[in-house]
Amino acid sequence: MEEVKYQLYPTLLNAFGTYLAAPFPDNKTTLLNRINRVNDFDAETRKKFAKGSSFEDAVLKNKAHAFDQKMVDEVKLLLPEVKVTQLKVSFIHKNIRFYGFADVVGEGRVIDIKTTSKYRPQKFAFNFQTLYLYGLAQKGCKQMEYIIYDFNEVHQEVYTLDNFDFGLMLHQMELFTEFLEENRAGITDKKIFIEPTLGGLFG
Repeated sequence: MEEVKYQLYPTLLNAFGTYLAAPFPDNKTTLLNRINRVNDFDAETRKKFAKGSSFEDAVLKNKAHAFDQKMVDEVKLLLPEVKVTQLKVSFIHKNIRFYGFADVVGEGRVIDIKTTSKYRPQKFAFNFQTLYLYGLAQKGCKQMEYIIYDFNEVHQEVYTLDNFDFGLMLHQMELFTEFLEENRAGITDKKIFIEPTLGGLFG
């Protein structure tokens, strides 16, 4: 078994996918900022993040909110009756540790709750959170669901273990590690790298 050298999570991998689709200098800078956890988001983006978190809290924690209660209730009805929330998911692929937190897991389903101002069908078809399903397959999970609220109506996307090809995502993770090595000098947050532990008397 290979020694684990990197630890990656979906937000970074999604940002790398954006860079691969358009490998321009500005996108590279944005990707390095995500790796280095630089908070360079503008006020509008931060507002969207807060709105999404607030909706998730309304659904999963019954917190006070300003959303249409009918929409909150509709999402709740789509969730499994028996479930756990914010479940840590982790697995090793070659020399990479993938990790993250699934919003909801239960009854063979992994579910992520999303908000978006503009929805199009299959919007999350290549979202790296789908790897939660890959990581939980041995625990009986058979499908990944995205429940999306666009502030008008609720949408669902379902990807099943039997029909989803994880190969391209796993390969893209490997490509990302090549990017990390090529750009090590520009990476200030070293948590993405797992340094080997020293053995011997002073290890």
